[in-house]
Amino acid sequence: MPLLDLHHVAIKSKNLEETVAFYCDVLGMEQVERPDFPFPGAWLQMGETMFHIYGGDAAKTHSGNYRYNQRTSPVDHIALRATGFDEMKKTFVKHKCEWRQMNIPDFRLWQLFVLDPSGVVIELNFETDKEPKGSKGPSGQKKYEFGRFAAAA
Repeated sequence: MPLLDLHHVAIKSKNLEETVAFYCDVLGMEQVERPDFPFPGAWLQMGETMFHIYGGDAAKTHSGNYRYNQRTSPVDHIALRATGFDEMKKTFVKHKCEWRQMNIPDFRLWQLFVLDPSGVVIELNFETDKEPKGSKGPSGQKKYEFGRFAAAA
């Protein structure tokens, strides 16, 4: 098969600084060198995959505005493998993120879903057998319950 792996994800942002802070401070990505393109942006590294964040005019819709959100995006979500469910959940609360959780015991999987500043849903998948000993995982849910996003406090 000629396809090898995902190279990068590109996300439009009406607030570049807020979006970079979310991906770096909340999710733990690292900002890396970016070519001197004629529009604002940032490149963020996660393992072997990059996230390219567009700002300014490059981030506007074809109509020339920033009217996009989770309900109108053709991309439903971006799923990432992760570790440290309990700590990540605390980080979401600390940074006042909108998030939700899910437990899929048949697949030994815990999930956290968080909205980035542009309304992109980021799904984090945690394999329960790879979580630190004593981890609690999702709380207050029946299995497979898909709750609403918790409002940012």
